[in-house]
Order: sequence, then C-alpha cells, then structure tokens
Amino acid sequence: MTAIRAKLRPIILVLVAFAAALAFASAGTSAANAGTVADIQFAPGTSGAYVDGSVVRGDYDSYFVEAYAGQVMYTDIVSYESNAAFSVYGPDNTLLCIEETSSAIVLPESGYYLIEVSGTRGNATYEMTVAVV
Repeated sequence: MTAIRAKLRPIILVLVAFAAALAFASAGTSAANAGTVADIQFAPGTSGAYVDGSVVRGDYDSYFVEAYAGQVMYTDIVSYESNAAFSVYGPDNTLLCIEETSSAIVLPESGYYLIEVSGTRGNATYEMTVAVV
C-alpha cells in the first residue's frame, strides 16, 4: 500500500497545486472587474444622457444602452487628468471601438450595447455623454 501512495503522491501534489492556482485566478478575475453596472436611460423626448463616475485602476464601469440598427451612437468622455477612456461592444459582444475618448458609431444591429469605462493611467474620475440618433 505504501508503494502505491508513493507513486500517487506527485500526482496528488500537482492536482492540489492546480486546484489552488485555479481558485486564486478565479478570485482575481472577478475582483478585477468590479465597478458600476447601470443602464443608461434617456429622458422622454431626448436622445442623450450624461453620466459621471470614478473608476479604480484595473476595474471598469459598465453602462448598457438600448439602440436600433442604423442609429448613430455618439459617445464622449472627459476626465480631469485625461486618463479615462471607453470601449463599446455590440449586442453580440463584437468590439466596435477600444479605449476612445470620442466616437460616432453607426450601429449594425438592434439590441443592448455595452460601454465600458476604464482608467488609462491609475484611477480616473470622468464625465461621459451618450446620444443615440
């Protein structure tokens, strides 16, 4: 029996190390993406909205906007230290722009678009406008 244990010991150690590494990596991923998650709603009769916030380095804030194919989404962001940017993803998770401060995108399909705000250098406090026409 001890001969079997001796042969299995290296395999068990590798499996335990792998399980620990997997648990550590999973915990880091979910914590690194924490931030604001919100829908952007346009007031009745308007086609734009303003949001402001702060994002910690390594995190991102997520905003969802419902829009239709053929509309144009205008997005602008400003920050005190010029260190905030946004990326836009389509309803099918296609990346439409990455780390921009201003964009005008003709929307390819109807659905919910994701705008992710991140700091480009450290923490960032920002003001963002989004309009869909």
